[in-house]
Amino acid sequence: MRFWFAPIVICGCAHLHTPPGPALPDRPGFTDTPAVLPPGAIQVEAGYTDDRLNDNRYQSAGEVLLRVGIGGPVELRLFGNSYATHSSPNVATVHGFEDFKLGVKVRLIEKPDSVHGLKPNLALLIATTFPTGASKIGAGVVQPEVKVAASWTTNSPFSVYSNAGFGTIFDGTAWSNHTWGSVATWYAVTPRISMFVEGLHVRTVSGPSSLTSYIDGGVTLLFGERFQIDVRAGRGVGSPVSAERFIGLGLARRF
Repeated sequence: MRFWFAPIVICGCAHLHTPPGPALPDRPGFTDTPAVLPPGAIQVEAGYTDDRLNDNRYQSAGEVLLRVGIGGPVELRLFGNSYATHSSPNVATVHGFEDFKLGVKVRLIEKPDSVHGLKPNLALLIATTFPTGASKIGAGVVQPEVKVAASWTTNSPFSVYSNAGFGTIFDGTAWSNHTWGSVATWYAVTPRISMFVEGLHVRTVSGPSSLTSYIDGGVTLLFGERFQIDVRAGRGVGSPVSAERFIGLGLARRF
């Protein structure tokens, strides 16, 4: 699986007749939505991120996510591996593709938008990477993860989304298990322009102990119902990522 996976999929999808409906992106933030595409629906999301920590820089171009509604409450998710560049002082720059990732999203609870109450929309997301990436870019092993996505919407411009997850990471020498939680608050400025602020906290529960937190925010712009562009920026909070800064931009297209 290589980066040309994205344009091939996009060109192929353009000739399909899929169910009507708006774009339902899981980008641009860390927090996925619980929305599941209806059967037969296809959506492509893609982007670019530039992440810097002191003199270290990591750029990823692609970030392709192909989402396909395969029936009932289930959505298939194919993550096309980005082309990444990692540069550090006094070390040769590393280029290559990241690991490919495959997953599903299963709707657990669905409520109409603008309904008050504590009961959220809810979905379960299960995914795993595969060792397809370049040396020193990919992990070289399978890394599974599971998360729950929730959302609360009202008849006001505000909505809240949240994720809680568990996953495994291999750093090249040792395994570790980590949990994470995120909360994103969205505000609809107009029917086509929305803004968000978000917080993410990651904690290692086994392996080398660490805590990392991030905050970010951004804007999305919807063209028609089926095409959205986005931009975001964020930073690390607290040791050891307080000096980290990142920016990103992307798009989502429903076919």
